[in-house]
Amino acid sequence: MSEKPTKPASTLDGAVKALRAHLLEQGNRFERGPAYEGNGKVLASIKQAVSMYEGLGYAKLLEFGDPPVYALMQRGHREAHLFQPQDPQIRQWLEDGQVDLNDPAIRDYHMRKFGLSDSDVPATGKPLRFHINEVDDVFIATADDVD
Repeated sequence: MSEKPTKPASTLDGAVKALRAHLLEQGNRFERGPAYEGNGKVLASIKQAVSMYEGLGYAKLLEFGDPPVYALMQRGHREAHLFQPQDPQIRQWLEDGQVDLNDPAIRDYHMRKFGLSDSDVPATGKPLRFHINEVDDVFIATADDVD
């Protein structure tokens, strides 16, 4: 009986963990923008959103899921996170306009869910403000420097 070789930890797994740590850096802020509903489902999928953002001059840096549920796009210093939350609790928080997305309990939930510790998520030197909009079924978080 031959043994299957063990796979090394995926570089994608490492990239996803680093990305989650980047989003959860202490000092980053999250703001909710308006939700848009298009008649023809303007952005009904991440694949469709990536195509639209590429048409706007953004480069795709990372995409995962089959079909994709997340993509990181960048144009210059501006980053755009395109995602469809798979966790019903996270989706509920994003869709509920009364929920403060900067509540420490929400950050703690993300930290536990993603297996991150405070040592994985240092305070950011330059805080970012993530402005989150929903277009049809796709959430878009664009990052700006916090003033």
